[in-house]
Amino acid sequence: MNRMKNMKQKKNLIAQIKNLNLNNLSISTRRLLVAEQEIFILYVAQLTDREKLSQNIIKPILACSDKKNLTLTHIACSVIYIDDVSIDENENNLIDYILKGNTIVCLTNHNQYLVANLLKVEKRSVQSPELQNSLRGPKDSFTENLETNLSLIRYRIKDPSLKIDFYTIGKRTQTSVAVVYIHDIINPNYVSKVKKKLEMIHIDGILESGYIQKFLLNNPFHLFPQVGIVERSDIACANLLDGKLCILVEGSNIALILPKTFIEFLDSDDDHYDNLFLSIFLKFIRLLALLISLTLSALYVALVSFHTDILPPQYILALATSRITVPFNALVETIIMEFVAEILREASIRLPKQIGPAIGIVGTIVIGQAAVSAGLVSPLMVIIVSLSTMSSFIAPDYTIMNPLRLLKYLLILLTGSYGLFGFTMGFTLIIGNLVSITTFGIPYVSPLAPFNFKDLKDYILSDITLSKKRHTVLNTKDHTRQ
Repeated sequence: MNRMKNMKQKKNLIAQIKNLNLNNLSISTRRLLVAEQEIFILYVAQLTDREKLSQNIIKPILACSDKKNLTLTHIACSVIYIDDVSIDENENNLIDYILKGNTIVCLTNHNQYLVANLLKVEKRSVQSPELQNSLRGPKDSFTENLETNLSLIRYRIKDPSLKIDFYTIGKRTQTSVAVVYIHDIINPNYVSKVKKKLEMIHIDGILESGYIQKFLLNNPFHLFPQVGIVERSDIACANLLDGKLCILVEGSNIALILPKTFIEFLDSDDDHYDNLFLSIFLKFIRLLALLISLTLSALYVALVSFHTDILPPQYILALATSRITVPFNALVETIIMEFVAEILREASIRLPKQIGPAIGIVGTIVIGQAAVSAGLVSPLMVIIVSLSTMSSFIAPDYTIMNPLRLLKYLLILLTGSYGLFGFTMGFTLIIGNLVSITTFGIPYVSPLAPFNFKDLKDYILSDITLSKKRHTVLNTKDHTRQ
């Protein structure tokens, strides 16, 4: 019975090999004849290191002294020079192995085949970060190659407790996803929740870590990000040591960090490397910039349209003089200028790197000066929009500023309709929404609400010598940092 089954498997395997080229899969076939025995070597030329294929597989097989007793086990253990080798007998996995960059070695008188990893993918070298620049931090950043990214983490964390769980997601792309964590530190609930969400993903393809990020959200309609992004390996390792989880996606140079609270989006790695008092000062600068980006334009509308009486008389007169030629009310003026600023921001991103900054600066100056000279906007409006736009770039993780770019218009419209009452109402709605969000069971605005003095102190100080315990809110297995 077993003999008949093996003969059937052998025929199926040979038939599948001979029909591969009929399916237009771009699979190359190398046929060898050794001691009157046919050996087929199957591979995708664009994904295979062909020099290693020739030197480490084809040449040793042809030069083998015991050609009459050549078996797959003998080839794997005593002939070829490949470190990552396995033997499989399921013909249904054959094409999947080949399309993933593996090289297949088949003997016509065997019902099994040998799988050798000779994958070679063109990749860029490790370069300096573009999204998370710093003055003092390391300059190596993640690339689009998963193995390179994992090596950067392994290079810094040599703890045997560092665990890497691999998933293959995407019915057509078969994208590798790595979940990295330190299992004797992290709360196991986070790991189980993430694994459950990843296993529930059924999609044709994953092309970037942003796809995974969307599936990890509690609610796809939440405006504020609940998963952090990281480009630098030292920041990823720092989060792993804090008891968090890192997700790396094949083909993406941006890793995901979770759970992440609102206040942590304003935390920079330089805060942990530089002087204690400077880091405290810079944190308050970032928080102030966040408030400026969100509220400054709306407050301008409130003062000009409703509450000019709260200003000193000389300022009221100067403001009225600067707006005497402006044909719009403050609400329309502010919305127009904010839209112009967004257009310039998007244009500067899409322009080539060599001319993008120059065009952005020149465009801003020329348009602003021309608008003031033409009497379309007031000089104060140009200053406010410029300051608001510059403040939106100050966050180390830019994703936290994207919701504020949208909510700014909500505040402007409410303020333009109801004055300071509308501003207060809109600001209260935003705060209420923030307080109601949780990220993997953690309150989004912790340690502010619920208030936790220890975690807040550790965040503000950002000094490793003073933070002897990990954050309480993470509820890690190992609470002691030092």
